[in-house]
Amino acid sequence: MRASEALVIEPAKSWQRLQQAKEFFVDLEAQIKEQRQQFLDTLMEYERQCFLRCEPYERTKRRKDQANGFYRRSLSGRNGLLELKVPRTRSGSFHSKALPRYVRREPVVDQALREVFLLGVSTRQAGRALASLVGESVSASTVSEVAKVLDKSVLSWHRRTLKDHYRYLILDGVSVRIRLVGKVQRRMALCAYGLTAQGQRELIDFWIVKAEAEDSWHNFLSELYRRGLKGEALELVTTDGQPGLIKALSRLWPRLAQQRCWAHKLRNLENKLKASQMSCLQEAKAIYQAANRTEALKLFQAWRKCWQGFAPKAVACLEHDLEELLAFFDCPGEHWKRLRTTNVIERLFVEVRRRIRRMCAFTTRSSCERILYAVFYRINDHWSSHPLKAFTQKN
Repeated sequence: MRASEALVIEPAKSWQRLQQAKEFFVDLEAQIKEQRQQFLDTLMEYERQCFLRCEPYERTKRRKDQANGFYRRSLSGRNGLLELKVPRTRSGSFHSKALPRYVRREPVVDQALREVFLLGVSTRQAGRALASLVGESVSASTVSEVAKVLDKSVLSWHRRTLKDHYRYLILDGVSVRIRLVGKVQRRMALCAYGLTAQGQRELIDFWIVKAEAEDSWHNFLSELYRRGLKGEALELVTTDGQPGLIKALSRLWPRLAQQRCWAHKLRNLENKLKASQMSCLQEAKAIYQAANRTEALKLFQAWRKCWQGFAPKAVACLEHDLEELLAFFDCPGEHWKRLRTTNVIERLFVEVRRRIRRMCAFTTRSSCERILYAVFYRINDHWSSHPLKAFTQKN
């Protein structure tokens, strides 16, 4: 046989063996499913026999009840959808322990649904994703019901002890829509993001409140303080300049340096400019891109001189918070990009809105808590093994 012919035949044989192996495992899976179904049917029938205290058709005074045939019931499990014969008695007092009442899925399926939910898959998509594994489609409402088990995890996460190792904090409030007392209402999710000296990122916690009032922020930050975030290692906190938040920070950490978010400030400038003055906005961006604080001040002075007569309100808006806008220059240069905006929290809520875009709003406050927790959990899990290189290389 020629070498070229051998090369043609060999792949054909390999493909044939692969198909045979595939057919074998498919048959094996079907056999396991059938045997498991038979085992559960036999076990439940034996349970009924023990409950009746006699053999089938046996006449004895020990008999507790009369057998009354079977009814069909499906069970979703790791082997697919099982169609079981559940025995019953005439009085209806017998209940199998092998298949508890109202159970339609094995615990392993519910666990898989919860894990898929935590990975960021929506309730609709989670049911479809498991359909090929369990043999039936799981509805979005079922996934939501299973996810309610996470409520204990959410509460435990809100109460966990915090480490006081954050070098930087980023705080922001993001609007969410929740259906409450029959109508959709806006609520604010106060969020805290921390960065350690080793570049470890963490979404520390969130708190849903009616509005970004001073008391709301102070209660949220005081709760973090009580749980361990004393602020001993803190060097800088970045905010959007919300008045209530600024006052709350001054009450809790009066000596802590504050950085104003450039993204929010530029949006404020844009609202004070005419459509023909957008070059003013572009020139303002050069200020925070300066090599150091001295150069940034020079760029601001030149920008102010150029635009004072054409856009006085925009110039006054930027000048009012100039000290806080340049606070990040006191930190190491490789950290600047991470500290001058609160964009990291706003990007997070893009993911949250993706999860609810079909609903337009959260159906309950609890569902809002669960989905926010799921998003925070997944991102924190990823970040735990991916510290920022700019921090680790410096160290």
